[in-house]
Amino acid sequence: MAGTPGLIFLSRLFNTLVLLILFFPPSGIHARGVSPEELFQQAQAASRQNDYARAEKLYRQILALDSDILPARVNLGLACYWQHKSREAISELQKALKVSPREFSALLFSGLAYIDLTQYDRAQKMLDQARQVNDNDALLYWALGSLAMIHNDAHAAVPLLERCSQLDSRNVRCIWMLGTAYAILAYSSHQKAAVRSDYADRVDVALRSMEQREPNSALLHVFKGDVFAARQATAEALAEYRHAMEIDPHWPDIHLLIGSLLGLQGHWDEAQTELRRQLQNHPGDTRAMVEIGSVHCRAGNYAQAVPFLEQALTHDHNNYEANYRLGQADLALSKYTLAIPFLERAAQLKPQKSDPYYLLFRAYRTLKQPEKAASALKEFKRLKALGS
Repeated sequence: MAGTPGLIFLSRLFNTLVLLILFFPPSGIHARGVSPEELFQQAQAASRQNDYARAEKLYRQILALDSDILPARVNLGLACYWQHKSREAISELQKALKVSPREFSALLFSGLAYIDLTQYDRAQKMLDQARQVNDNDALLYWALGSLAMIHNDAHAAVPLLERCSQLDSRNVRCIWMLGTAYAILAYSSHQKAAVRSDYADRVDVALRSMEQREPNSALLHVFKGDVFAARQATAEALAEYRHAMEIDPHWPDIHLLIGSLLGLQGHWDEAQTELRRQLQNHPGDTRAMVEIGSVHCRAGNYAQAVPFLEQALTHDHNNYEANYRLGQADLALSKYTLAIPFLERAAQLKPQKSDPYYLLFRAYRTLKQPEKAASALKEFKRLKALGS
């Protein structure tokens, strides 16, 4: 299934712009009789009215007068971000960070822009740096929790999203994502019964809260679909996602969600159609490339899977599914030496998973490395005995 269920553009999550207070040094420069201070006030007013195009234009006018005004540079990056101009946002924010490497807003929104571009390695780096500067920001914890969910690490996501919820209890999308993480843990066979029961209760609380706050919304039905998916009730999950698409045909990740579930059902052609729609709507989407590669592997089309998985790993080298599937594909294509690093990486990322160890056993055995083959087989049997 897709890395983070129903992830939508983060620009829709918090409909407010972080505005910086600008101190202008004395200057005699004016544009058409309007001072930089007045331009900045106009830009702030435009941002408060969600007119980010006008704000961008005004910030560019300020920087044309004086390119060294750091707050104008940062706010220009934010204005670009809220218009979904992620690459332009990163360009401006990186200029700001060269001047002030610990500028929190520049670090945070660089991370958010990289998430939008599905460049998750760079996003993680920016967000970790932002956390070192300010560890008390709800949007930061939302972004960190989202990255953990993208990597299917609900354990890591829960404390991050709980912190987000503590800082902003009214944010329904945080409730949704946190509830989804709870559902993954509630219906995991690797959890103790008491732990699963506790998480299941939390899921129920989150669902009731969502039904009260977002009745008959696309978000509610995506959340319900996520819960069904966690329970491996694939047909019910598909029905919820399709209901969500009827309500909001432009929900950003809906084709990713539907395509990943169709792939799990073995409907290869239908899955590929949905996933390619996701790529058409969001070119370069790393999650869609991983899912396309995974579907090809399940269908036995290993050679077709390889380019998608390789491209995904250029932006997200910590993706378990991409590493595992690429190792699986290389093994199936008799590229045993190439397969081993990806399978070892997958085993490092998810040490509780038995599958990479079995493939490592096969690769080492074929390469006539009996000690490593025996060690991999031993670990595979140990994890299998634990229910992996």
